[in-house]
Amino acid sequence: MPKHPRVVNDTNVWLSALYFSGKPAQIVNLIEDRKIVSVTSSFLLKELEEKMLTNFNTPPFLATATISYIQTISDIVSIKGVNFGLRNPADDKVLETAVVGKCGWLITGDKDLLILKKYKNIKVVTPSQFLYLFQGD
Repeated sequence: MPKHPRVVNDTNVWLSALYFSGKPAQIVNLIEDRKIVSVTSSFLLKELEEKMLTNFNTPPFLATATISYIQTISDIVSIKGVNFGLRNPADDKVLETAVVGKCGWLITGDKDLLILKKYKNIKVVTPSQFLYLFQGD
């Protein structure tokens, strides 16, 4: 049986899936169906919860429940704060999550990350690009 791809969803992908559906939601469905493996870190979970509370006025109990659910469907890795020299230090943590999690994909809408296109064996792609390439495999 082929190994399921390991992916990091950037915070913007999770937010889009939760609040707007579309292609990010299709990626979450692949995670829930165990066709791909979600990898995340406490940094990403904390950032997601903060944005749910501040940017989307999500009730705290619902934000906490959502984070708990994501934890149950994801592998959680520990990151140390490696500096990859990216413009936004938060992006270093997203990339480090993918590196430590031995991921093949980092899925994001962040232009500062997308400009990388690839880091070692990690493809840095948009949700649309991921779905196109994954379904083409």
